[in-house]
Amino acid sequence: MGQDNPDLLSDSANDSETPSSKVLTQYAVLGRYDFVIITEAEDNQSAARLSLDLGVRAGLNIETLPALPIGVLSDEEHTSMLRDVAVALAVPDGPDESGQEGDDSWRLPDEPD
Repeated sequence: MGQDNPDLLSDSANDSETPSSKVLTQYAVLGRYDFVIITEAEDNQSAARLSLDLGVRAGLNIETLPALPIGVLSDEEHTSMLRDVAVALAVPDGPDESGQEGDDSWRLPDEPD
């Protein structure tokens, strides 16, 4: 990519006419990814359309990572997320039906107050 036109990615981002979304800025980065394009979109579907449009125009494999500003979740949303994460946690529950203590006896943690 970019051997014939080093401005291909930048031009593709600037020329994209995807409704409800726009490119805010672009960065070349070191590491796992070569470029990061920061966009703003009305919703995830609009972001996906923009991502697809940029991938087709520039001939790239694009990974889209939705982001939320820190602190925008309400208390209810935060509690809901904690419940979802709690499924991955396990707390020893004491003796099983046979009266033996062991690692085989588990329960989900109590829900937060």
